Amino acid sequence: MLTATLKDQAAMFRERRFATFFTGHVVSKLGDAPVPVAFALAAYQVSHSAAALTWVLLSLWGARFFLVATGGRLADRHNRVKVMIGADLLRLFAQGALAVVVVSPLQLQSWHLCVSAALYGAGTALYNPAQIGLTPELVAEDRLQRANGLLSLVADVGFLLGPVLAGVLMSTVGFSWILWLDVASFLVNLVCLLRLVRLYTPLRRTAPAPAADPAPDGTAPAAEDDHRFRAGFAVMARYPWFSFGMALWFVVSLGIGLTAVAGPVIAVESLGGAGAWSVLATCLAIGSLLGSLGVMSTTKQHPWKAASVVVTLGAVLQFVALTLRDELPTAVLGASFALCALTTAACGIVWDTAYQSEIPERYLSRLGSVDNFVNAAGIPAGMLLGGLFADHYDTVFLGVSVLLVLLCVPAARLAGHGRKATA
Repeated sequence: MLTATLKDQAAMFRERRFATFFTGHVVSKLGDAPVPVAFALAAYQVSHSAAALTWVLLSLWGARFFLVATGGRLADRHNRVKVMIGADLLRLFAQGALAVVVVSPLQLQSWHLCVSAALYGAGTALYNPAQIGLTPELVAEDRLQRANGLLSLVADVGFLLGPVLAGVLMSTVGFSWILWLDVASFLVNLVCLLRLVRLYTPLRRTAPAPAADPAPDGTAPAAEDDHRFRAGFAVMARYPWFSFGMALWFVVSLGIGLTAVAGPVIAVESLGGAGAWSVLATCLAIGSLLGSLGVMSTTKQHPWKAASVVVTLGAVLQFVALTLRDELPTAVLGASFALCALTTAACGIVWDTAYQSEIPERYLSRLGSVDNFVNAAGIPAGMLLGGLFADHYDTVFLGVSVLLVLLCVPAARLAGHGRKATA
């Protein structure tokens, strides 16, 4: 079993297009890894206040929120690799310009960090939907889940290494070197993407889409030339399983944002201090890594019907454990955090693979932008919920759990009712 899995992994990397894309992706993600923590430390050093960090985060998430629709529209209308090249040029400029300011005689100010974060967020909003649509064009369908697992694994490793790298680099070479390393990683990714331009032929250029592509329920198709963001929601109406899946993921994202705020508060007030939150955060990271590894290690493509139930159970169990925090040891809470992160990571890969397999290629980036939009809205909304209802966490945990269960039922029932139409 293990030998067959390793052989299948090696076969994917013998495909030059995927190997080229993946090489640049790995380098870019490793360069990005220390950036979030480094930005947080730099923001605090500049202002000596948490307010600066808040504005930096708002700049990053705000840009992603408002431009993710544009990213999906551009990627569905144009060559996805070229869209990714433009997005990385924007992110390279954001980090490079800030690095110049840091090493110049100018005094670094909070607004410099905010502008850089906004440009970086804009680049990410353009890059991610294009990548979602590109991945199924680079690998065979039976290897798509494994490819998504590899991409998720890289993100998990970066999440684990990021704080350590940021701490070491900030205390030795300084903030500017972290920015220059990120710039260098973008340059490597750009070289790989430029090479990919020569290797990659967009599917929609080789076979024009048919004039009519009936939805699984027999309804008339949306206009093929409508590339506006709202057209993505019209496509969603043709695939009810995707609509309910997105609603479920919105509440999951809401829970992630809520936990990010409520977790530290509960750790300090009920679990003995900041050290307890460090343990819980580590459990989250380890669980996410194990979830990606678990999906990657199997050749079987798991159904979204089962995954929708699993991700719901993982999140609900975590909220139950948080509600019973005074009766449970920290180790049990940590186990619930690890289980929730494991199921979220694994089921997220299954979800990506499901809609990349079942949605026509010409719609993928628009629906990918809806997917990114949901995360860009859900996590900050959950953070806001955690800040506003700090005195009523048990009630909020119960409410989110009920919402998850209510959405899980139609998401599971409708899953798998349609197969991919001819692109």
